[in-house]
Amino acid sequence: MNKVYSILLVLIFSVSISSNAQEILNKIIETGEIKIGMSGDQPPFSMTANDGSMFGLDVDMAKGLANNIGVKANLVKMNFKDLIPALQAGEIDMIISGVTMTMERNKKVAFIGPYLISGNTFATKSKELAAATSVEDLDKEGVKISVMQGTTSEEFINANISKATVFRSTTNKLAMQLVLDGKVDIMVAGYPTFAVAVMDNRAEGLLISENLLDYEPIGFAVAPSDPLLLNLVTNYFHALERTEILDLLKVKWFEEGSWIITKEVKVQD
Repeated sequence: MNKVYSILLVLIFSVSISSNAQEILNKIIETGEIKIGMSGDQPPFSMTANDGSMFGLDVDMAKGLANNIGVKANLVKMNFKDLIPALQAGEIDMIISGVTMTMERNKKVAFIGPYLISGNTFATKSKELAAATSVEDLDKEGVKISVMQGTTSEEFINANISKATVFRSTTNKLAMQLVLDGKVDIMVAGYPTFAVAVMDNRAEGLLISENLLDYEPIGFAVAPSDPLLLNLVTNYFHALERTEILDLLKVKWFEEGSWIITKEVKVQD
């Protein structure tokens, strides 16, 4: 894969990196690293191994970007809800963490993409609830729903759920465990979360709806204050698409599943 990434170099550097570059890009070049924020807890976008390292689709793209700029990828792990505030504060240079491109977020950061189209769906142990085809079928008195904090899944719940009781968790894993333990009836999350759970058997006993409750474009996020960095990352995204590397990465992380049984990348509890 590293050899394949190398062909992106010419495509990406259609922007001249010089002393006239903007502040963030200058800092990246001068320090020799790009700080990329991600949660490390969003399979298969980013996950944390037992040794503390992160891996996943977003990690591969982050390392590919850094490699082609000629700097080190400094992957900064933090809670998903803290990523955009960290970017706004200049603590990180960009975000690659399965971030949905919403209008509200676009008021704060600039997006590149989408590199994936996803959507919210739900998992449950109840055959009756599994037959639901709309959010109205789920929003009932006495129904308990779990969701991960700081995500568009939570935003979807906030906007559409008024009768059911909502339990917010810091990770998708904890939200899913609440369903498995019978403490809540439903978990709402992006479809990729459940797709991976099925591959590694964590969803055993759960019924996962194939009906998407909405549609979500997922992209990279950068600070809007540096147009050259924005242009650079945009060129990288287009290069991933046009060389079909993005398609290969999607197959690797969403379809093959071999990474799940590799001992070196066992997901940390």
